[in-house]
Amino acid sequence: MEAMSSESVPTSDQLKALLRQGILAVQQRDWEEAYEVLGEALDGYRQRGEKIPALVLSYYALALGMHTSKFKQAIEFCQSALATEPTRVEHYANLAQLYHAAGFRRKAVEAVERGLQIDASYHRLLQLRATLGWRRPPVISSLSRDHWLNIFLGKLRHSVSPPKLEVTPVHRQGRNRNQRKG
Repeated sequence: MEAMSSESVPTSDQLKALLRQGILAVQQRDWEEAYEVLGEALDGYRQRGEKIPALVLSYYALALGMHTSKFKQAIEFCQSALATEPTRVEHYANLAQLYHAAGFRRKAVEAVERGLQIDASYHRLLQLRATLGWRRPPVISSLSRDHWLNIFLGKLRHSVSPPKLEVTPVHRQGRNRNQRKG
C-alpha cells in the first residue's frame, strides 16, 4: 500500500486497509512492517481527529514492543486497549506476547488465562499457553513449590492424574516440545 501523503487526510477505507495490512504483518512476524503500517494508521486517526480504535492500538503496541523493545510503553498501550474493550481476546493475546517478550512470564500466563476465560478456544492464546508451559499449583500451597514434600506429592499426583493439556489441531503432529514430564 502506498504511504499516505502528509497533506491528505486518509479515508476510513484507507485506515481499515492499513489495519488489515498491519495485522497481516504481525501474523507474519514482520515487526518492522507492522510498526510502520500501524503507526501510519495511528497518525491517520489523529489527522481525522478521531479516537484511535482499541484494535489498532493493541496491534500497534505489539509491533512497537517487538520492533523497538520499548516494552513499558507497549504494555501501557495494550492495557489501554484492554480497558476500552475488555472482552476482546486479541488484546489479551497481544498483551501476553508483550509480557513474554519482556521477560514477565507470570504476567504473560495471567493474561493468557484471563483471555481463555473469555474464549477458551482462541488459537493464539492456546499457542501462547503451550509456549509458556503450564503448571498446576503446588499440592500444599503453604509450602514453596521447591519444598521436598511438594515435589514428592506433585510427582505422585502427576502419576495418578496427569494434567490434561488442550491441544489445537496444529500441535497434533507429534509431541509438543514444551509439554513437561513429571
